Amino acid sequence: MEHPPAVQNPGPVLEATNLASLCGSAVFFLLMFVYVAPAVFRKVFPQYASLPTNKRIIIDEAFLSQVHTLILGPLGWYIYLFTELPPRALFFDHPLARLGAAIETGYELIRLLFSLYIPALHLPSFILHHSLTCLMTSIQMSYLCSPHAHNLGFICLTSNLFVNTRVFLNGFGKGKTRFALLNGIALVVTFFYVRIVMIWVELWHLYHMHTAMQPGYFQNVPFLIFLVDIPCNYLFAFLNIYWFYKICRIAWKTIFGKAKHD
Repeated sequence: MEHPPAVQNPGPVLEATNLASLCGSAVFFLLMFVYVAPAVFRKVFPQYASLPTNKRIIIDEAFLSQVHTLILGPLGWYIYLFTELPPRALFFDHPLARLGAAIETGYELIRLLFSLYIPALHLPSFILHHSLTCLMTSIQMSYLCSPHAHNLGFICLTSNLFVNTRVFLNGFGKGKTRFALLNGIALVVTFFYVRIVMIWVELWHLYHMHTAMQPGYFQNVPFLIFLVDIPCNYLFAFLNIYWFYKICRIAWKTIFGKAKHD
């Protein structure tokens, strides 16, 4: 398969629009967590005020994740379905995908700060996850490489709609309702499609892209892409398999009435 010629400057490209989007995203999600989430839940769910502080923080964080998903999930599908995005083009500039990466970087930066300074969220797995993702998305914002693979990360967020809804239902004592069961089924199906099927199809494209490269084609690839971006893409692909295994275990226990809801 032919590939477009290597761009003369694959990065970094730090555009004022993306830098402003990063900063604006960080401020926006900070305000969402501190002011909007508590106000919404106090109005919609009166029992929110009586919940323990740690549980309120977890619910507020799920609200933040839900807003983030509702922004970048549709953006990823729009880019995938309606714009030019060659699946096997290593060098390709897609400004809209890099804008999405800027928004994602601001969000992950705030989530990282929360994981570092809020005791209820101070978990090593959270810190590692948000650190790696923040580094990845900042690279994706700055370099003109593999936008198809990067955009797939936005599409993967689709499953978070149901993950966050599960947090809400469990937090407000609705974890054993019929709606919770339907939400769980939707989570299993959606997670499998966007995080297992689509990601491994993407890895298939990456494999063929790498094996079909002409000698010297990789010489223009920035070092950070090799050091961070490519390894993390494979890491998260395998993590998705592990997470899907855990989701299936919860689903199995729920079907047979043995699930323990938080």
